[in-house]
Amino acid sequence: MNPQSSPFWSWAGAGLRQLGRHRLTPWLIAGAGAAAATATAMQWPGDRPVAPVHTATADTADPVRRSTVRYRLSPELRLQRADGGTLPLQQALFDGRPVVLSFMYSSCATVCPVTNQTLVAFETLLGDERSRVNTVSVSIDPDHDSVRALADYARRTGGRGSYFTADPGTSEAVQRSFDVWRGDKMNHQPVFLLALEPGRPWVRLEGLVSPRRLRDELARLRAGAG
Repeated sequence: MNPQSSPFWSWAGAGLRQLGRHRLTPWLIAGAGAAAATATAMQWPGDRPVAPVHTATADTADPVRRSTVRYRLSPELRLQRADGGTLPLQQALFDGRPVVLSFMYSSCATVCPVTNQTLVAFETLLGDERSRVNTVSVSIDPDHDSVRALADYARRTGGRGSYFTADPGTSEAVQRSFDVWRGDKMNHQPVFLLALEPGRPWVRLEGLVSPRRLRDELARLRAGAG
């Protein structure tokens, strides 16, 4: 099977074409080039052996920028889940399971389809372990992403994790909490964040991360090699 005919590469190809129309940071351009180079080898962007790293300095040979960061989360921030439930941010993220967090919006035609399908494929890779990981997607377009819109988006794209929205002020505060606020949803860039429990450092992955890389990073966290 031609790997470029897979559903992911259909999403990714469209996304990368759109991304080319926006201003990109050098690391994202490098990630796009790596994606094209590895497609014929049946690899995903960012797939490479994961070795223990004990600093927050990114590996310049890696198209994915990796760092470990501590974030302070306000106990006052509350999110509304796609099923209608409202939860404090801390509870939405940490429910006793490791968390994999990303940011998106349902009308996005560039980065979000790629990152969302990465999460869907990551959940598939986990198999029976899927229920032991909390995959969370938070909308950065609260003006348009209602609870119903997010529920429809999850059904349409096959997402099985939790999707959250909030009022505009809370949405901005959450994005600032994780240093993903860019002032405009059109400047959104792909970021995944992984953590085991409250108070522990987060692993931050910036770029076109593969499902396999997410799985390996999660295993690494669980093994205490964060």
